[in-house]
Parts: sequence; C-alpha cells; structure tokens
Amino acid sequence: MVWGVLVVVVAIVLLVCAVPFVVIRFNQLSLGRSLCEEARRQFDAARSTRRGVMSVFLSEVARTLGASHPAVTALEAAVASGAAAGGRVEAGAAERAVTDATRAVAVALHEAGSGASDGPTVTDGSDGLAGRGGSWASDLYAQLEGHETHISAAVRHHNASVRSYMRRRRGPLSLPLRGTYRPLPLIDYEPSTVVPAPVDGTPFPDAEEYRPGRVAEDL
Repeated sequence: MVWGVLVVVVAIVLLVCAVPFVVIRFNQLSLGRSLCEEARRQFDAARSTRRGVMSVFLSEVARTLGASHPAVTALEAAVASGAAAGGRVEAGAAERAVTDATRAVAVALHEAGSGASDGPTVTDGSDGLAGRGGSWASDLYAQLEGHETHISAAVRHHNASVRSYMRRRRGPLSLPLRGTYRPLPLIDYEPSTVVPAPVDGTPFPDAEEYRPGRVAEDL
C-alpha cells in the first residue's frame, strides 16, 4: 500500500514537472508551424510573380522563335503544369521544370541571335540575347532569372523551417502534441542544372565570376 502511494506521488510530481516543458514545446511547435506556413506563402508569391512575367515572355519568344518552336512549346507545357500544381512536392518539381524550360528558350534565342547551331549551352556572352531575340526578351529573361532566385530562396527558407519543426516534433515531449501538429512535407525543388544563357555579358548570381552590388563595378 505504501509503495503504491509512493508511486502515485512520484508520478504526480513528474507530471507536474513535465507540464512547463510540454507548454514550452507546444509554443515551439506552434511558432515552427507558423514559420513554415509563412515560408510557403513566400514560395507561392514568388511563383505567382514569375507567372505574371512569364506570360509576356512567352508571347515575345513565340513571336521571335515561332509558336511551334520545340523550346517554346516545351515552356508552354511546363508553365501550364506549374500553374496546375498545388501540393508542395508537385509545385516544387513543376517550378524546377519551368526554370529548365525557360533557360532552354533563352539558349535558343541566344543561338538564333548569334548564329550558333549546336551545343546545349552558351558560354560567349558578347551579345547575350540582344540579337534576333531583341532587348525586350533579354530584359524579360533577366527578370525571370531574378524571380527564380526568389523561388530558390523561399524554398530554402521553407525547407529549413520544416526540418526544424519536424526535429522538435520527433522529440519525446512532443508525443502528446503530435495529433495537433501534423507532419509537413518539404518542397521538392532543386537548383536547375541548365546553364543560364548570358544576358549582355552580365553574370548571374550563381556564376563564379559574379560579384554583388557596387563591388562588381569596373572589375
């Protein structure tokens, strides 16, 4: 009888001591989930902004290269798939396909303007996309590359937040809270392996020779 009472007392003491830690973990999970949701909104906003520029870019490259050009039709299909994708995994993979298709169109524009006929990438940035593609297509493409950077940054922020949230969720203190705080998936978005076509010889942020801001001037 004495041992039974002692066990009950010890259990109550442990429960009382655990309550503050469970409350702290509840707040941590709540904050972590909010950060994940905010990062997802940033990803969706970056996708939406790129789609707004993409519609104009598609019209321009269809006029320049022809609506039946394989690179143009592939980009149109990728954009349609990206707009239809809703889940995190599907949206990430679809946006990666849009980036690859956009860069393929830019390479086609560059080759059309410079007279190149073969080679999957372009390394000479002397005339960028300013030949047959025109400066308008060049400006739009530069904007799309900037939006791709925003998408990549939003994905990194989202996935880092999800990993932190899931790490806390796996902890023993989170056991009674797992029904409320469900698992969240990562966004499946990897950097594009297609080399960006140069725009007027200006390197992109992921290029080795890129220098940000005023530091790059006159170098």
